[in-house]
Amino acid sequence: MAGHGYSREFVELQTAVAGKYTLERELGRGGMGIVFLARDVGLDRPVALKLLPPYLAAQSGFKDRFLSEARLAARLSHPNIVTIHAVEEHDDLVFFVMAYIRGETLTQRVERTGPLSAPQATRLLQEVAWGLGYAHANGVIHRDVKPDNILIEQASGRAMVAD
Repeated sequence: MAGHGYSREFVELQTAVAGKYTLERELGRGGMGIVFLARDVGLDRPVALKLLPPYLAAQSGFKDRFLSEARLAARLSHPNIVTIHAVEEHDDLVFFVMAYIRGETLTQRVERTGPLSAPQATRLLQEVAWGLGYAHANGVIHRDVKPDNILIEQASGRAMVAD
């Protein structure tokens, strides 16, 4: 941990995006990235920043593939897909900025409430299928559909595909 309990990635990313975004806290991390809650300074709204781990960004071809796939996904506009606002690169840091969805992952929902009822599962899976169908029709293949990458929006209960 770097000073004040912040991770090295948090400090490096905050330094790179200062004036544009203000990082608030880490939301989660996995093999393909670290997600931070941030505030878009210019638009005064919450966003999520997903940082490609530096060790992956340093691998030959990986960074270019990540940027290309993120830019392609950023063209998608669908109510069941988390919107990507920007794809950025600052020195060795590669990240994208997406809508912040207030809610929980499907994994968290099941852990919190137990198994979904048949009608709940049917509705959520239908919404995920609509989002994935739209993505596929536009040349984007997700490659990592799993409960951790399905967000359930708190206000509406709508399922949204992330990552």
